Amino acid sequence: MDEFDENGWAHIHHASFNGYHKSVSRFIKNKEDQLELETQDGTSCTPFLLACKSGVLETVQLLVELGANLKATNRSLQSGIVLAALYGHLEVLEYFLELKNADIDVWKHLISGLSGQDIETACAKCLAELTLDGHSNRHDDFVREDGIKAIVVLLKSQAASDDAKMYGLSILLNLTHHALAKDQMSDLGIPAVIGLLKESKRSLYLRATKLLGELANSLKNKEAIASHNGVDALVSLLQHTGDEEVVDSVLRTVKTLSDSNSEIQTIVGNNKTSIKALIGLLSEIKSKHVLATVARTISVIVRLHTANQDGFVSEGGIPHLMDLMKLRSRECQFAVVEALHALCEKNEHNQSLVTDLGSVMMLMRLLKKSRAKDLRTLTAGALWAIAGAKNTQRRSIANEIGVNMLIEFLSENLPQSLHFIGSEALGVLAEGVHNKRNEIAQANGVMPLVRLLAKASTPGYIILSVLRTLRALCICVGFRAHHQNQKAVGDEGGTKFLVRFMVHARQEIIKVESAYTLSCVALGNNDISKEVTEHRDFSFIHVLRLLYDEDEEVALLAGAALAVFAFNNVNNQKAIAMSGGVRYHTFLNFLESKDHRQIAHAAFQVVVLSRIIPDEDQSMTCANGIKLLVSLLDSQSEDTQTLAANFIGGLAHTRAGIPGAIISIGTVNLLAKLLLSPFETVQAAAAVALGFLSYDKVGERQLLNVCRHEPFLYKVLQFHAGKVKLSPDFVERWQHCKRIGLPPIINKPPNLIAGDKKLFSTQFDPEQTFTIVSGNTMSPAGLGSDDLHERKVSASTRTGTILRLPIA
Repeated sequence: MDEFDENGWAHIHHASFNGYHKSVSRFIKNKEDQLELETQDGTSCTPFLLACKSGVLETVQLLVELGANLKATNRSLQSGIVLAALYGHLEVLEYFLELKNADIDVWKHLISGLSGQDIETACAKCLAELTLDGHSNRHDDFVREDGIKAIVVLLKSQAASDDAKMYGLSILLNLTHHALAKDQMSDLGIPAVIGLLKESKRSLYLRATKLLGELANSLKNKEAIASHNGVDALVSLLQHTGDEEVVDSVLRTVKTLSDSNSEIQTIVGNNKTSIKALIGLLSEIKSKHVLATVARTISVIVRLHTANQDGFVSEGGIPHLMDLMKLRSRECQFAVVEALHALCEKNEHNQSLVTDLGSVMMLMRLLKKSRAKDLRTLTAGALWAIAGAKNTQRRSIANEIGVNMLIEFLSENLPQSLHFIGSEALGVLAEGVHNKRNEIAQANGVMPLVRLLAKASTPGYIILSVLRTLRALCICVGFRAHHQNQKAVGDEGGTKFLVRFMVHARQEIIKVESAYTLSCVALGNNDISKEVTEHRDFSFIHVLRLLYDEDEEVALLAGAALAVFAFNNVNNQKAIAMSGGVRYHTFLNFLESKDHRQIAHAAFQVVVLSRIIPDEDQSMTCANGIKLLVSLLDSQSEDTQTLAANFIGGLAHTRAGIPGAIISIGTVNLLAKLLLSPFETVQAAAAVALGFLSYDKVGERQLLNVCRHEPFLYKVLQFHAGKVKLSPDFVERWQHCKRIGLPPIINKPPNLIAGDKKLFSTQFDPEQTFTIVSGNTMSPAGLGSDDLHERKVSASTRTGTILRLPIA
């Protein structure tokens, strides 16, 4: 047994290497010195080392049980662990890990091997395999032995092979879910990983992009990657590869980096070729999955970043997204919808452009065709982002979606984002000239809105939206009640929920919005008003407290709620006074504000509440409020003019004396001037106000005089107020004047000529339509031709609606 062959091996060596474990057992039992007998071939291997080298697990186990020296090394100082690793015997290494013998530390030997030029690849490969299964204890042991640091050194080494670095990256990827390992990677390894993005070997830069993507989830790592030019390196790689797997990985990393980080969005946008590269990928990539990744990455890069939004649009990217929408891929459709949403969110220019390019129609078809909840939710969100903040665009989108579908959005089983869109869109449709209050009422739209108030899980922002929508449904221009919707709120138990929010809501803004909505629901409705005031939790004290809130918006809306409660309601006025009342000085900050909205609200409030304001003369209070409202009619703002005219319309049908005071300071002429506004909302509010003022004899005469000087104004007046409120006496007198020809009726529209003061021309086409434009001043007798000049209305103006009427 002690004889060596010509290769320097004894029988025990051959038996150990070839796995003849019975022979190994017999040899060692017969002579114990065989256990550590070294070969004489120049390697000095023991039977244990030869067994590790050959990888026969049973032989290795036997030698361990027989007491072999586990610390033994060959002449090259290679241990059994290193030899097993060199020859890829993973099951032997796993056996040693389970053995947990202090004499054989697998992690220590393999990690040390990462610095050996001949063995680093084998050690790295085995470490990648051993850390792949996700055993937390293995990861703990690896990190404890400074494995991360060793891998980083390997990645930085110029001498290390590409394969070793590739396996090193795989090890780090296996450990990205280990918190301590990830922290160490962040502190030590980010520059090294970024450096590998410039390597020529695919296996390196592909894994490097994936690892950066895993690390990019934390703000700290985002900043580190950006500071080491990682974003530019990723974009550069994106431009120089056509490999779709690499492209997908790079895009996912860029997407993760850019998510909720405006600084990195800016870095991507500032790279002059990044946007072009992304748009190019939309036409070059064949894989639908990767195309979807491109679109999702675009959505993250441009979201709430105006420069990137504009940059993408200016490079002609929207048509490419629309082409992608045509693919029969649900994943692509989702991604394109997200991208369009991100491109248009809070960007008026892109909202208009996307609409002009037909994206709204495409999204609308998708919304109405698909019944999938998630796709409908995304599509509705994108459409509402395109709708933006302008009422005309919001109304257009809401009209396209339709009342029935918007009410469907309010269903309990749908996401809250749809609840919000449904409520907001219904609120838009409930307002304005061409409102759909009646259609919403007929479709029972109030019921799901009230049910949202009843749900404890409804978030505050939806509660606020619902409150404002219910308010819009219950009150019309000129403070006229919509009784059908008011009744629906009452029938659904809405008043008790409104009282509950007014009293118990945590946020002051919800309390005051609830009070304001409650006042509108009760306006002019004796049954609901009685139900509200008799509710055990209701008291005007709650609203009066809000009147003195530090938040100006809360205080302003509290005044609005009190004013509507007191509007033409003596009992409520007395109740407010008995609950503590209001003081004139409370409104002074708003009356003296530079904000026209605050002035208008406060002026209306002091006039309505003047009878119960003890610290100022009632007549002076009314006079000041009316004067301020009338002065706002000369504003250049559509919103201000509409608000002021609406408040004047409300005051015009309050207690005796108020309409006369309004008329006495030339308000009829100013309102008549607004009938020529390019905005229908202004025209409608002015027309309704004039309609109420026509019930006053002086107002009737002044309005008749205005219409006799400019007969066409009567058409505008009747268009907006004819079905609402026009004095029958005024209509009869106008018809009488028309029958007897006083003055001659001009059957043509005014034709304003820029540069001179001429108001009418003598030629007209009886088939044409025309645009009403506004004038600057009014003569006391009415619209004087010498006192008007043309207001040019830009064709690109989208905020206002120009009333076009056919010539009679």
